[in-house]
Amino acid sequence: MAKITTLFVDKGGVLVNNDELGAQYQRLIAEYLPRILGGEPTGWADANVWAFDRQWARWEAAARSPATMTIREWFDADAAKWLYDMCEMVRVPRPPEKDAVRIANDTLRYVRERVGIQVPGIVDRLRAFRDRGLTLHVASGDAHDDLQEYLTTIGARDLFDRVYGSDLINVWKSSADYYRAILADTGVDPASAIVIDDSERAIGWARECGLRGVLVRRGPGEPFEQAVIRAFDEVDRALA
Repeated sequence: MAKITTLFVDKGGVLVNNDELGAQYQRLIAEYLPRILGGEPTGWADANVWAFDRQWARWEAAARSPATMTIREWFDADAAKWLYDMCEMVRVPRPPEKDAVRIANDTLRYVRERVGIQVPGIVDRLRAFRDRGLTLHVASGDAHDDLQEYLTTIGARDLFDRVYGSDLINVWKSSADYYRAILADTGVDPASAIVIDDSERAIGWARECGLRGVLVRRGPGEPFEQAVIRAFDEVDRALA
């Protein structure tokens, strides 16, 4: 069996507990957007829940459809749609199209710089992997710039060489093609790498490419960090 030299680490469910983000997004959006576009804070908070559900449906549809633009262009266009959905719910005028992408991205940047994410145990273990000589890359379906901000928030940006969002390689994280694109970009031998993810489907796609996979399994009521660190223990056993 080849020596492990590289880890590909997902964001949501591994580096960040998505369950803790929803309420914080609502609060911070309600804090920011009334100053920019007017409307009541509670209206913006409620609108974000509805707008996110619509956004998620668009993401899933885009990943299954023929491409009409780059993924980076898609993320920008969709940010404006997300903002317009909330404007409709709050009943405030839509900003001009030329301003919508900027306002949406400024809003998301404001939120991501202020969300409270405390995962010291996870960061410590990642640093230990790095200190052992492993190369770490992020492998997420999110946008590259968003991932960079999250890594800065949790104090882990220096641990990762490359931060792969779908837009960085222009391949959606919806099939084995995503991992093939990453492997081609890094030149990593798949037999020498491990993917850490909380999605069984993603682990399956990775294995199609010859990568080993470690699944983060979180039991009912189990603390987030405990589940992730248990997966890291599995990586340690593979390294041994």
